[in-house]
Parts: sequence; C-alpha cells; structure tokens
Amino acid sequence: MKALINYVIQNSREHVHQSEIIEFIAPPWHCTPEPPISEIMEWVTKRQCELPDDHKLILISMYKI
Repeated sequence: MKALINYVIQNSREHVHQSEIIEFIAPPWHCTPEPPISEIMEWVTKRQCELPDDHKLILISMYKI
C-alpha cells in the first residue's frame, strides 16, 4: 500500500511545504480507504527526529493511493 503525505516543516523564520509517497506493508484484504494512521504517525515521529531542534513537522493531509 502507498500513501501520499503532505506536510510542512517550519521554524520561527520560515516554512516549507513538502510531500512524499510512503510505501507500507499491508495485508491483501486491507479494504479501508484510509492509510494506516499508526504507521503514518511512526513515520512522522521518525522524520521529526531527523530535523533540527528548532524545526517542527506539521502533517497536513494523507491519502491512500
């Protein structure tokens, strides 16, 4: 399964809009139109840890593709 993630990285001076396509392993019977929220939040947490301390990642939207 793939999900399109739209987010903003901001600090006190600026913000940058970005997006990524993330691939998750899902069972073949996964029929919901929503991406797996727990895995999205794990990705957000991991990505936030990679940023400098004064930067924040703000999740805007996510879509299953």
